[in-house]
Amino acid sequence: MKPKVTVAKHPMILEQLTLARDKNSTQVVFRKAIYRLGRLLAYEFLRTMDTEEFEVETPLKKATGYKIKGNDKIVIILVLRAAIPFVEGMYKMFPLARTGIVSAWRGKPPDFPIEVSYVKIPTINNDDIVIIADPMLATGHTLLRVADKVMEKGKPKRLVFFSVIATKEGIEYIAKKYPKAEFYTCAIDPELNDHGYIVPGLGDAGDRAFGSPY
Repeated sequence: MKPKVTVAKHPMILEQLTLARDKNSTQVVFRKAIYRLGRLLAYEFLRTMDTEEFEVETPLKKATGYKIKGNDKIVIILVLRAAIPFVEGMYKMFPLARTGIVSAWRGKPPDFPIEVSYVKIPTINNDDIVIIADPMLATGHTLLRVADKVMEKGKPKRLVFFSVIATKEGIEYIAKKYPKAEFYTCAIDPELNDHGYIVPGLGDAGDRAFGSPY
């Protein structure tokens, strides 16, 4: 089964992605670009949501109104720390979303062991839409581990991965275990280097958003 992948190509997404990639962008510019990309990607995702009609009273007469169905069934899983501004942008489109937080990071190649130090995920219902958000979907090892933690809390109606940049390798790695998963991203880059970093990518998203800890 071919993975369900949506690469958003809105002109504003392309512009903000360029700012995020640019090594000369300041910390503030980079963080704002990631924030806007989260909001715009969520906007694109809303195209997949059903709507229901209802009657609304205007100052002049009645008209048909619309409400997004299921917007109160979204659970966002934030992967620390790079996803913080990304998810802040997503909240603009998903104001009723519940949130889970996972601190997970990838070890050294070639095995890329995953260390998870903090997990706080709400109970997942079978009519929920779970969105796992991380700006970089590289090898897929980290996000697969996060998805496994989600599944321990329940089986959602939809499992979705949001990223700024992804790789085909990472998407396929996750899709082997979760073939019905959906992937929304702003770009699919061509390769990973020997350290498992996306090339050309945008560098270390956490360091660029919040500064290097070293």
